[in-house]
Amino acid sequence: MSVADESIAVAGLVNSQKLACTSHLLTRKGAEIRVRVHSIPGRDGGQALIFGDIDRFRAPLVRIHSRCLYGDALHSDDCDCGPELDQAMDMIQRADAGVLLYLEQEGRGAGLEVKAKGLRVTQTEGRNTFDAYRTLGFEPDSREFDTAARFLTEQLGLHSVSLLTNNPDKVHALQRGDITVTAVPLITEPRSHWAREYMEAKRIHRGHRLPPYSLRRIGRRMEQTCFALGVVATTAAIYWGPRELAVLAFMTLAATAVAWHPARTSVRLRLRAWRRQLAQRPRHDPTSAV
Repeated sequence: MSVADESIAVAGLVNSQKLACTSHLLTRKGAEIRVRVHSIPGRDGGQALIFGDIDRFRAPLVRIHSRCLYGDALHSDDCDCGPELDQAMDMIQRADAGVLLYLEQEGRGAGLEVKAKGLRVTQTEGRNTFDAYRTLGFEPDSREFDTAARFLTEQLGLHSVSLLTNNPDKVHALQRGDITVTAVPLITEPRSHWAREYMEAKRIHRGHRLPPYSLRRIGRRMEQTCFALGVVATTAAIYWGPRELAVLAFMTLAATAVAWHPARTSVRLRLRAWRRQLAQRPRHDPTSAV
């Protein structure tokens, strides 16, 4: 073994020991998942949370998330940061493994104060968020994700990932770091007109993989129309159809409602947690009784 290979092996062993010291269970939406924590040094660093056993996957789920105090902690309806993080964590929990890189890049790297000034310009002058930053003399986006790419390869040994993102800059940064990337978009529903305008600005000015709002609105109207027709058809079957048809129509409508309801992820995770508890419960062996 060469000196370089030996150094890499020693570094990997030390890193594994660091991760093992932080291993614990996290309960989220009624289900537990094991998590380990590691710091990411550097200007665009932060914290890495490694969930479950990522070694089981050829390309584990990875979310690179820039800190957003308003969206993540205050649950602001005026951006899609919080909903994207929530959706990414739902997907990681369903897979039982994944990586969250939570980077200290508030305000697209400019900081919270600049972000607040930009929001003021956006709301008072009607400019989009990127033009607002330029008006204030700042780059529209001063973040870089090369630090994250190096962490994934050097610390976690990942060279192929399923990246949970709409941002092409994150994809390109990881590809420059010799990581094979499968981009998995995160499509969330805007919860205010400010969020809608923000998401449109990201799509138009930064190339984010988001559907135009007009298509999103058409799709939502179609879903609502189909569900309304389903309610009418179910009601008609209950009143005028045979009992078997009424039961089938009602079950179909209920299944559709559950599939669309936002609580479906929590229900799924809680069922998984319940199955695990049953599997881990010690079984009584009658032959061991005296």
